[in-house]
Amino acid sequence: MSRPSFKTMALALASSALLMASGAAQAGPIFITGHDPDFHSQPGLGSGSHLLATAMSFVTGGTYNDGLATTKFLWVESDIAAPGGHVKGYNSLDDIGVTAADFDIVNAAGLATVDFSQYTAIAVASSFGGTLTRAELDGLIARKADIQAFINAGGGLFASSECFPCGANLLAGATAPDLFGYLPVDVTSIGAAPPFTPTAYGLSLGLTAADLNDPTHNSFGLVGGLNIVDTDAAGNATTLAGNVRVDDGGFNPVPEPVSSSLVGIGLLALAASRRRAR
Repeated sequence: MSRPSFKTMALALASSALLMASGAAQAGPIFITGHDPDFHSQPGLGSGSHLLATAMSFVTGGTYNDGLATTKFLWVESDIAAPGGHVKGYNSLDDIGVTAADFDIVNAAGLATVDFSQYTAIAVASSFGGTLTRAELDGLIARKADIQAFINAGGGLFASSECFPCGANLLAGATAPDLFGYLPVDVTSIGAAPPFTPTAYGLSLGLTAADLNDPTHNSFGLVGGLNIVDTDAAGNATTLAGNVRVDDGGFNPVPEPVSSSLVGIGLLALAASRRRAR
C-alpha cells in the first residue's frame, strides 16, 4: 500500500485545523449551577469563591478580571434591597479579583435593550441567596433567541441557582419550566440533596468537594448535552458545563476551541505543500 504524499497529509492537516477553528467559533461556554457561589463567596458566608472564579474563568476564557474594557462581562441582578437571607450577588465579585472595570450590571429594565454582543459573557445572579427576581428571569426569557445567538457567536453564559419556593421567594409564581427558562434547552430544576461530589470532569476543572458543599438550592433532572460537574447524594447533576452550539432546540457539544498553534501548523503545512507543487 502506497504512503500518502506530503502534499496530501499537509492538505488534510490544514483542512482539519481550519474546520476545527471554524467549528469552535460557532459555540460558546456554558456553566450553570444549583449552587449559589455569589452568596457564599462573601466574607463569613462560606467557601464559594473558588467555584465562582472557576465558573467565571470558564465562560470568559480567563478574562473575567483582566481590567480591560474590551473583555467586560454582563452581570444580571435586581437592584432591590436584599431581603433577609439574601445578599447582592455582585458584591462577591471583588472576592475573586474583579473590579468595576471588568463588568456592567443590568436589571430587568435594562435587559430589554442591552446589547449582549458588547460582552464576553452573561452572568446571572442566584435567586437565593443573590437577588435575581422574577422580573429579571422574565426579561432573560424574553431574549432567549438573542442569548442563543450570543452563545453561537462564542459568548459565554454563567448562571447560579434558581429555585421556587425558597427563601423570600424572589421568583414568585415561577414553575420548573421557567427556571433557567432563558436557556435554549428544557432544564428540570429539582430539589438538591447533599453532600455534593465532583465528577471526573469537575475535578479536571480544579474543583473539589470543599468547593461544593455549602447549602445548595437546586439540582438538574436533565443534562441537555452538557457535562456533569458535580452530583448530589441522589446522583442528580448539580452543576453542568460545556462548550456548546445551540441548535435544534438544545445544546450540541463542540470540542474545546482548537489552539492557534494547531491552526498555524495547518496553514504552514498547506503553504509548504503549495511551494513544493510549484
